[in-house]
Amino acid sequence: MKKIKVTFEQYYSEQCGGQWPLLKKALLEERNHFDLHEGLKQSYFLDPASVQAGKALQINEGDRVLDLCAAPGGKSLVLAQNLKPGATLKCNEKSPARRQRLIKVLDDHLDTDLRARVDVSGFDATKWCLFEQEMYEKILLDAPCSSEGHVLQSPKHLNEWSPSRIKRLAQQQFAMVASALELLVVGGEMVYSTCAIAEDENDGVIEKLFKKRAGRFELLPIHESIGYETKFGWKMWPDTDAGVGPIYYTRLKKLS
Repeated sequence: MKKIKVTFEQYYSEQCGGQWPLLKKALLEERNHFDLHEGLKQSYFLDPASVQAGKALQINEGDRVLDLCAAPGGKSLVLAQNLKPGATLKCNEKSPARRQRLIKVLDDHLDTDLRARVDVSGFDATKWCLFEQEMYEKILLDAPCSSEGHVLQSPKHLNEWSPSRIKRLAQQQFAMVASALELLVVGGEMVYSTCAIAEDENDGVIEKLFKKRAGRFELLPIHESIGYETKFGWKMWPDTDAGVGPIYYTRLKKLS
């Protein structure tokens, strides 16, 4: 029996229900961006929800901070702006082309002193824990995701989309968050974020982490003026939150 192809529209209509038409419309609209000019050599414009996800990683003096999937660099700038005395930032990006773009963003926007505290690496985020463990007090994992807003605006990507893409990305995201947990020192904290709508890539990844790494971490509270709580985190979607997002994020603390 021939398998019926599930379309993008069918998948998200089923997942989001009556919210989908307004959410889809909002995803296609141009939205306002926040100017990250404070402390930078020039402006960088970023979705306000992405700024909040970056700021959720609360950096202390002397922290070793890792931005695990850093390109194109917007959230890296947010982290750099919030580095306390003695803290350092490593920005990692596996793709050579995206890594060069990241380096340019850092060079163009950070002054000499701050840039000297920011290192760039090119490791595979899913396997990093095989070579290094318990090295960072704070980690931001802004994972590669479905990015439905971009898919909707590209006929090519919309035509190529399938539910298997979400499954593949969710598997990759779990491998990254599990690896990141090993990179944290005990007591260290991580922010896991995506710009995905698909629940399998958001709460679904954290639910799997609870099953596979039970007792090794706990969730930390999130306090935002916009958006709403999910089972394991927080999301800000453009149809309900003044045109910002979509962003999902959660905060974790390593226990053992």
